[in-house]
Amino acid sequence: MLPHHPRKKLRHLLHRFAAVEGQVAQLHQRLDTLGAALAAAHDTVNRSLDEIHARGHRGEAVTDQRFTELRDSVHLAARRGTLQRPRTRALFLVHHIEAWDGCHGLVEAMRAAEDFEPIVATIPRRFPGASRFEQEEEVHRGLDARGVPHLRLTAHEHDEALRLIKAIDPDLVVRQAQWDADIPADLATDRLTFARLCLLPYETMNLVQNVPDERGANSAVDSAYHRAAWVVFCANERMAAMARRDGARAGTQFRVTGHPKADRLRSAAPFWPIASWESAPGRRIVWSAHHSIGRGWSDFGTFPLIADDMLAWAASQPEVQFVFMPHPALLTFPSSTHSPVSREEFDGWLERWQQLPNTALFTDGDYAPLLAASDVLITDGLSMLIEYQVLGKPLVFVEREGHRPFNEIGEQALTGVHTAGSVPEAQALARRFLAGHADPLRERQAANVADLFGPAGSAERILSSLRELIAEERARDGAAC
Repeated sequence: MLPHHPRKKLRHLLHRFAAVEGQVAQLHQRLDTLGAALAAAHDTVNRSLDEIHARGHRGEAVTDQRFTELRDSVHLAARRGTLQRPRTRALFLVHHIEAWDGCHGLVEAMRAAEDFEPIVATIPRRFPGASRFEQEEEVHRGLDARGVPHLRLTAHEHDEALRLIKAIDPDLVVRQAQWDADIPADLATDRLTFARLCLLPYETMNLVQNVPDERGANSAVDSAYHRAAWVVFCANERMAAMARRDGARAGTQFRVTGHPKADRLRSAAPFWPIASWESAPGRRIVWSAHHSIGRGWSDFGTFPLIADDMLAWAASQPEVQFVFMPHPALLTFPSSTHSPVSREEFDGWLERWQQLPNTALFTDGDYAPLLAASDVLITDGLSMLIEYQVLGKPLVFVEREGHRPFNEIGEQALTGVHTAGSVPEAQALARRFLAGHADPLRERQAANVADLFGPAGSAERILSSLRELIAEERARDGAAC
């Protein structure tokens, strides 16, 4: 019972408040101690979880490594069981219809031979800028138009295409390119090594010093696919020397055969997509544009720099016919965040180009007849710098500053081209040739073609090389038995 005297009552309350404050301070101290203990426990739990996760990741990595080793061993055993049939079964995986000329001659030669069984199959692709694998339909239509019987491998999400390929049981798998990123994951290098891998490259030869990366110094001759390949066919001895110098296998899998693209260019019948072209002799220009319009790759593409000037040139000379032939990857790259040209800008420019009466857009892929019908080529690279020289016609190279340096092959190719730094310079050169002036570099071009491609008949040389390699394998297997 509290005293009735006010002062005593106040003193008593103050003592009670002081006691309560002391108890609160003790509680705060205990809470701080508990908080520190909880924080320490939390850190301990997190460290334990991190260690468990790390052990899990290490375990997963070990499991993945062991699985890869097991798959490689199984594939090696499977490869040793190939080449036992009287007819060697070769499966051609086609994603790059624009480069079909590199395979067509070989497929036809195999069909005519008694010891080969070629099978052609279309697959989708994903070029830079594309968000998904696509365009198998376009590849299919392209082969149909050329009369090439083929299978269609369209399903890849659950390895359906890979299982079908294994059911086909090919001795050889021929791909058009070394780039695994361009094709579905179930057809990547490490998934196909149950068969003997062959590369008949979409490009006839490498002209530049490629951008090095952590996987190798020279992707033109040393990628994962090159390393796993049974044989890689190349156009000339300089490419083979490059492989010996830069390849992890010192170029032992490379064979010099020339390239079927050159044979196709030599024999193509002219075709021009603009109506009444036969009535306009000497007035046909092809403009070939590379896809490397960004920065960080080969950096040869000039489309953003010269597109408007080329449009103005075509509009100012209606008596000259222009065909724009973009690299297929240039059609997708504007959708990339790395493109200096937006999708809308690119599509809008294409629309304005095609509205002119003397212009056309060519994306068919079978470009040899187009080039055969042309009088002059304007290009920023790369393959066209050497391929067009097969035709012995004036070639104007619109050069972009800061591109990757040319290698020895590229430097030789440059001796057969006229270099321009702008569209007005290219226009001045083209006008001379369209007016009938002889090209002073024509003999130089012929020498380049003879040196870098060799004589015609590359498909037969490839076939002969395959027969030699198959005979060696069969002899080795026979000796092992």
